[in-house]
Amino acid sequence: MGTNSKAAHATYAISPSTTHVGAPADSDTVEAATSSQPPPEHQPGGEADGHVRDPGLLPVTPIPDTPDVGKAFGEPILVGGADLHASAATLVSYDSPDGPRTVLHALVAEDAEDKLLEALNITKDMVPTQVEQKVNGRLPLDREHQMADTLIAAAKSVNHHLGKGDLAPGKVPGTTAKKISKAQQVLSTVQATIGADPGPVEAAMLEHYQHKLAAIMHAVDTATKVGQIEPFLHEGTTTITVMKPALPEEAGGEHVAAVLRDATRIKPTLDDTTGTASWDGLTRWQNASGREYAIDLGDGFHAVYHPYAINNPTTTEHSLRGRLEIIAPPGEGHGPDVVRRLGQLHLANRPMTREEGEYGYLNANITAQGLTDHAEITQAKATGQHIEEMIRHELLYERAHQAVGMDQAQLARFAKNIQLEAHTRALPAQVTVLRDAVATATGHADGAALAATPGYDPTPRRGGGWLTWNRFDVANSLDTLREATKGKKLVHATSMTGLKAMLATGVLASTERRSIMGVKPGVGKSEQEDKKTGGASSVFLRILKKTTSNAPRLVWDQPERLLNRADYYGANCDTFGAVNSTAATRNPFKIAAFNSGANEIMFGDGIDLLGDEGPSRIHCTSEEQRAEIHAMLTAKGVTHIAGKPIDSVLKA
Repeated sequence: MGTNSKAAHATYAISPSTTHVGAPADSDTVEAATSSQPPPEHQPGGEADGHVRDPGLLPVTPIPDTPDVGKAFGEPILVGGADLHASAATLVSYDSPDGPRTVLHALVAEDAEDKLLEALNITKDMVPTQVEQKVNGRLPLDREHQMADTLIAAAKSVNHHLGKGDLAPGKVPGTTAKKISKAQQVLSTVQATIGADPGPVEAAMLEHYQHKLAAIMHAVDTATKVGQIEPFLHEGTTTITVMKPALPEEAGGEHVAAVLRDATRIKPTLDDTTGTASWDGLTRWQNASGREYAIDLGDGFHAVYHPYAINNPTTTEHSLRGRLEIIAPPGEGHGPDVVRRLGQLHLANRPMTREEGEYGYLNANITAQGLTDHAEITQAKATGQHIEEMIRHELLYERAHQAVGMDQAQLARFAKNIQLEAHTRALPAQVTVLRDAVATATGHADGAALAATPGYDPTPRRGGGWLTWNRFDVANSLDTLREATKGKKLVHATSMTGLKAMLATGVLASTERRSIMGVKPGVGKSEQEDKKTGGASSVFLRILKKTTSNAPRLVWDQPERLLNRADYYGANCDTFGAVNSTAATRNPFKIAAFNSGANEIMFGDGIDLLGDEGPSRIHCTSEEQRAEIHAMLTAKGVTHIAGKPIDSVLKA
């Protein structure tokens, strides 16, 4: 889990192509991929001479050293194995005064949770730890405990009631007294945290706020106005105090310390004009329901995980269950680092290979086409596991002598490496077996015949900060689907505020996605209800013949452009996007026949509004609004949406 090899881990990518994943790539593609590869021990399919031997083991997506700083929807990646939902994660580098704050956002697969929990040593003890860190602005303890914020709130309350004439010596309104008490409590907590021998900068910060508190108390005693309260600011590298979960001495080297606490959400901010996302690395929303683990990964890295097991989906926020964040310390070059840190949580931690990419594509289509319980599919999955198990036993037999003398932590790493290599070696056979099974289940002669159809394309498509696969059944019957949706359109209604926020970032994003982008709550129409049903992980469209609303709206006149995706579901009624509703269907032809004005179609994560998935029309409610949106898009350099000039897309 080394973190000092950033320079060696430059971006390595295979350009998306129409070549089937797992099929031989052309020599130009392979050669281009070898020009900036990581060392062989981290490179699937690489060898010491730098030449790629097996195109199927090349990575599908790049792992950028530092994703574009401030790009709210981030950089989507695919991670090997099936520990993450759809094997997908997103890297976001938030802008901050201390430098980029890179965060990996992912949804852990429910059946992988046991592995993650085994990596945790749960504790109730949080210990203050002093570390060296670059600071540009408020100190972490100030931001974490909101020292400046609570003192400013108390001062404003004093001045407000003084102006109203209901504050006098010995007469303090209850709201003001509560805010002063909270400020006193916060200062006491921070003083106890840093102890009797704080570093000079933290000591100066505490003294600064103690003087401000004294000024507030003097104003109360004398019924005089409180002067302006400025936050304490510092620039430079200094010793700071952070609170970390305590790892007991008896815990093995394969464990990380974690503390269970009330659920939170990351709280970035979004510039509505530029679409730039910023986050200080600490501030979080405190109003989520449920529980989460705060995890110390060492070296300035930490994680937050919302478990399935202890968060009942009927009483907590369904859409938070399984969500994982891995947060890097400030600075450049942490993209590969946060991916590798997945290994500390016993999760797969390397880029997805092309062979795995096709396996993921097949699984996405199995879910989309309702084939999960098909006998051929069940048997193929069992055969695949048997193949991997045989290879694992062979590797253990071949290398057992290497384990002699290893301690418990070394043995655990040895076993994990064997398991990872067995998985990689088994993939080609597993893909072949599963492809044949899917072919049989969908009426094709065999896997080769299926792969030869025009609609079979295991290359993931990027849309915003996520990746999607197509449905080969839809892609192979587009003319039929066009006829079924004739005269209908997909529609998303919004507000002018919502429309501007979408186009500032370029994406129509789900509630959960908006949360990590920094969009303020309240943009969506039913955010709280959607969080409870799981619908907050998707965006909502309706399929309609005509719209009666005059609200700003996005319209797709060719529904098949989106119904080609493999990640949607719908209902011919309003279920708030419930993921387990009996009314839900993934059948595009049933969705085409929806006739309720309250129908809903949910697309995972979101839709890229400025790319190939962009709408046919963007309706504004006035010429003034159209001119404002036109100016916004022009300033961003956007001249076309989905191949059409913006002048023909924007409507008033």
